Amino acid sequence: MNSPVEVVLCRPSDARNIGACIRAVANFGGRRLHVISDSLSDRDALMNFSSGALGVVEVHRQTSLADALSGADWVLGTSRRVHDADAAPVWPLPMLAGRLKDRLNVRVLFGNERTGLTVEELDRCDAVVAIPTSEAFPSMNLGHAVAVLMYELARPDTHTWSQEPTAATLMTRATERGAFFDQVAEHCALAGYPPGRSPVAFARRLKKLLTRAQANTAEFDMLGGVFRELARRQRP
Repeated sequence: MNSPVEVVLCRPSDARNIGACIRAVANFGGRRLHVISDSLSDRDALMNFSSGALGVVEVHRQTSLADALSGADWVLGTSRRVHDADAAPVWPLPMLAGRLKDRLNVRVLFGNERTGLTVEELDRCDAVVAIPTSEAFPSMNLGHAVAVLMYELARPDTHTWSQEPTAATLMTRATERGAFFDQVAEHCALAGYPPGRSPVAFARRLKKLLTRAQANTAEFDMLGGVFRELARRQRP
């Protein structure tokens, strides 16, 4: 795919794995990697762990997921443990590049080596992809997982995905969509809607619907206006 793809490592615990990820990103033409962590190994250590790939990949330490997603237009998560029916749609690995070819500024999230992506991190994803590993031993090394995803996005024989939108249907940025759905959940909580059910679950379901519908910026603005007006009418 031609659009820039940036890898985001969420709370990695081993500097050697970070180095392997840097190398995998470099192998398949990536240029930037974000690491969400309170600290990061020094440059010499990362240069060693990445076998020198740090020389061609920009590594940015971020203190939060929001910072790591700043400027992103589309967020893809990686997880085998997606069970919530209202969660982001699960895409198969084949033809992944075709599905993303018209997206701009894509971020691919990888979770902690032991626990994977949290529910909160998955909530920020527009879609989720799982690497089809063996059920007998599904766990992969973090660097290997990054390599598989980067290869799938880089390989030249990937077929196009005919249902993807053109640039004319460009959606809002990922951070703006995340803020929109946070506000939906907040407004629903104030209104007590849906009765007896979770406003957060409702927001997730709406997110899934709007993602499937490929809602654009104007449509998000229209819906946002509706929710803001409903919230205004709830005030005394």
